[in-house]
Amino acid sequence: MLLAAIGTLTAFKFQSAKAPQYYTEKVQQGDIQNVVQATGSITAVTTVQVGSQVSRTIQNLYADFNSHVKKGQVIAQIEPSLFQGALLQAKADLQDANANLQAAKANLQKAQAAEVQTHLDYNRNNELAKDGVIPAQQLDMAKANWESAAAAVSAAKAQVTQSTAQVQQKAAAVTVAQTNLCFPGSAHLRMRALEFTL
Repeated sequence: MLLAAIGTLTAFKFQSAKAPQYYTEKVQQGDIQNVVQATGSITAVTTVQVGSQVSRTIQNLYADFNSHVKKGQVIAQIEPSLFQGALLQAKADLQDANANLQAAKANLQKAQAAEVQTHLDYNRNNELAKDGVIPAQQLDMAKANWESAAAAVSAAKAQVTQSTAQVQQKAAAVTVAQTNLCFPGSAHLRMRALEFTL
């Protein structure tokens, strides 16, 4: 009996020690924070590759990682001095080609005038040769001079054609250099998509 009484008292004491305890606190107003702690690497939801028509050094950068950018927004500016130098060089080459064309046209006019003169000389010598005033050798020389002058005219025309083609080629190079300097994708890198987070 005594052992049963001691066991009952001991069990009751342990059960009373496990009874719930209550704490009270004064009511306060504030924000509830819900924090999730985790480890690992963070990756972007959307990654955008931005490119330009040309490749050069970036002078100014207007966006960085996690920057929210929109369509048409300038995000970087390319250093323009190389484009400006290329444009100036192309313009100089065009002026040189134009000068060569003018020189070729002047040479053509000179060759045409020489051909007219040698043709007149040949006709005059031909009449004199028929009358026996000059020897046949002098007539042959006048004919050779006329034919040489005609060949020089053909060569001068070919030179004018070649110079004209060079002018067109240099003008095209100026257009390309101007486009590279002024094209929005060259001087600035702009977003072409709708909206992204860079």
